[in-house]
Amino acid sequence: MKFKTIIIIILILFFISGCLFHSEPPNNREFRNISKVYELAGVYKNTGEPSGYITEILWPDIKQIFGANINHEDIEFIEVIPKDRLLTVKAISKGCSIFEKKYILGQDFKINDGKIIIHREAHLLTRGGDDVLLGPSYEDLALGIDIVKDGKYRRSGCAAGLIFMIFPVAFSDTSDIRYERVSDKPQEFKNCNDS
Repeated sequence: MKFKTIIIIILILFFISGCLFHSEPPNNREFRNISKVYELAGVYKNTGEPSGYITEILWPDIKQIFGANINHEDIEFIEVIPKDRLLTVKAISKGCSIFEKKYILGQDFKINDGKIIIHREAHLLTRGGDDVLLGPSYEDLALGIDIVKDGKYRRSGCAAGLIFMIFPVAFSDTSDIRYERVSDKPQEFKNCNDS
């Protein structure tokens, strides 16, 4: 009888287990508390540490924007030029700008808790028809700069509930990516089509 009880306890502990994931670059630093768009001015490497591209965050549908010949890895730098409540963001490849987009504070993005909130979502029971988890979940995507003014992206989320309405689970996940700032000032790269 004791053997069955031990097996049942082990199975219960296995299915009620929680998971905690965390990914970050070496020497990870906290977000700098920004309040004005001019604090984001500069040129940043598109390639992040430990992995990922800023362009994947800003323009995930890159093929529709640039066409089939441009990939995220083809863009070397991202230039950020602030003016009042406007941010002009340029994709730099081979020393010139291949694309630019303007974002207006309060219309296209908001600064909250010193960061640009890209996406924030909470669900009480389910995230949609294909979701295998029944229970509350939360996701937060933020972009900003760290205390030494390198670009910083954080994706965090957590959930708890029943998978397939059978297996109890709880997990939390946080991923940080750093994008090196190579210049504090915009360089005003010329447009590639103007050459």
